Amino acid sequence: MNNKLAIFGYGGHSRVIIDIAIKNNFNEIDIYDDNPKLKNVMGNLDDLIQSKDNYNGYFVAIGINSIRMNIYNKIKKTGLKPVSLVHPSANISSNVVIANGVCVMAGCSINSNTNIHEGCILNTNSSIDHDCNIGEFSHICPGVNIAGSVNIGELVFIGIGSNIVNNLKISSETRIKAGTTVIKSI
Repeated sequence: MNNKLAIFGYGGHSRVIIDIAIKNNFNEIDIYDDNPKLKNVMGNLDDLIQSKDNYNGYFVAIGINSIRMNIYNKIKKTGLKPVSLVHPSANISSNVVIANGVCVMAGCSINSNTNIHEGCILNTNSSIDHDCNIGEFSHICPGVNIAGSVNIGELVFIGIGSNIVNNLKISSETRIKAGTTVIKSI
């Protein structure tokens, strides 16, 4: 079997994911989406699940955390393996742990002893310093700066250009508006 990837979701986020997948040497990429009006899609979620044996892995290219998590888990239950996609320009310390289904986009920096859990999006030019923990299915938007020893819960959304000072805890399902500087735990 070729290095073949199934991607679910075909919006703007997906186009960035496709580019990163190509840079990660996936030589065949099939797109699935539940919107029947979209061109160039192979089918819907049920079609992807029925075709799972044709792929080496899958990636869910949806920016909304809860929707990404639900679809990710439905596909994962079939036994198809979620893959992580890391842009070649990302700067990642050698002892960072990145779980399955994570996307690390262009220009992202992740420093030592940081754990990135399943299904996260670390968007363009975001910076995550040492000893951080990013919970499952969280979305760190472009240009976010997270200082050292920050613990971010599951399903957190941190808006574009936000800053999180060191030693804080961000509770699960928190939404931080664009451009916010967080100086105390939430």
